[in-house]
Amino acid sequence: MVNRKVKLLIPKDRGELIPIFFVLFLICVYVIFELYVILPAIYNNIFTYKEICHLIFGLYIIFNLIGNLFLCMASDTSIDTIICPVLLPSPNITASQSSTNTHQEMIYQHCNWHYCHRCEVNVPPRSQHCHLCKKCILKRDHHCSFLGRCIGFRNIRYYMCFLIWTWIGLFYCNILHVDYTYELVGTFSWRVIVACLFPFGAWLFRVLDHFSLLLSFICSTSIVLSLYILFLIIQQMYLIMNGQTWHEHGKNIQIYSGQKDLQSNLEIIFGRRWYCVLFSPLISSPAYGDGMTFDSTTNEPSNSRTSENKRI
Repeated sequence: MVNRKVKLLIPKDRGELIPIFFVLFLICVYVIFELYVILPAIYNNIFTYKEICHLIFGLYIIFNLIGNLFLCMASDTSIDTIICPVLLPSPNITASQSSTNTHQEMIYQHCNWHYCHRCEVNVPPRSQHCHLCKKCILKRDHHCSFLGRCIGFRNIRYYMCFLIWTWIGLFYCNILHVDYTYELVGTFSWRVIVACLFPFGAWLFRVLDHFSLLLSFICSTSIVLSLYILFLIIQQMYLIMNGQTWHEHGKNIQIYSGQKDLQSNLEIIFGRRWYCVLFSPLISSPAYGDGMTFDSTTNEPSNSRTSENKRI
C-alpha cells in the first residue's frame, strides 16, 4: 500500500516533476522568509506571545497545505479503483433520432458508459482518458500540471482545500509583509509602492539595493500569486455550484447542472461533512456517490418538452 502511494506521487510524464518541485520550493521559500526575516523584524527578535500565536497559526496553515497537497497527489483517481463491466451497459441518455448534431453525439458519448480504445476497457459516464496520466480518470475535471496529475472524483476535495489554504497562507503573508514594510521604513511612500509592484525596475533605477530587491520580489510575488489562486478558487467554485466539470463547461454540457442546491453540490465534492473538511485533511468525509452514477436531467425529444431526473 505504501509503495502504491509513493508511485502515485510520481507523475507519468517526468517533465511534470519540474513544476512540482517549483511548488515545493516556493512553499519552503515563503516559510523560511516569514520565520527568519519577517517575524524577527516585526518583533525585534523578542519572543513574545504574539509571535507564538503567529507561529502556531503558521504551522496550522502549513499542516493543512501540505496535508491536502499530499492527499491530492496520492489519491488514485483512475478507473483502476473500480470494476468495469466486460459488456458495455445499455445507454441511459439517448441521442435524438432526428439529429445528427455533433454536440448531441458528444453528450451521448460523455454521459453514457463508453469504450476507451487506449485503456481497452469500458469506462463510466463523465470519465475521460488523460494523455499525460495515460489512464482514464473518474469524473475527470482537468489535468493540473503544477501537481502532475488529474483532478477527478477522488481528489477534487483535497485540490480545492489545497487552493483555499494556499490563498489563506499567501494572504497571511501579505499582511505580515505590510507590517514588515511599515516597521522597516516607518511610513508608506511612492518608493515603497514602486518597490513592491516593480522590484526589478526599482533596482535598475537604484531605488533598491540587492537585498531589498530580493525582499521586494518575494513580497510582490506573494501578491500576484494570491490574486491568481483566488481566481482559480472562484472559477472552481463556480463549476461546483453548477455541478459541472471543466470539460463539461468548455463543451457546454449542462445535463448535470442546474438541478441541485448549493449544499447538495458541496456534498457531491466534499462529502456530507463538507463544513468540516477545511479544518483538516484528516477529517473523513467521502465524496457523495461512487464516481460511476450521477443524477442528470434529460429532455425528451420531439414535441413532448418534458424533463425527468435520471440516475446514470
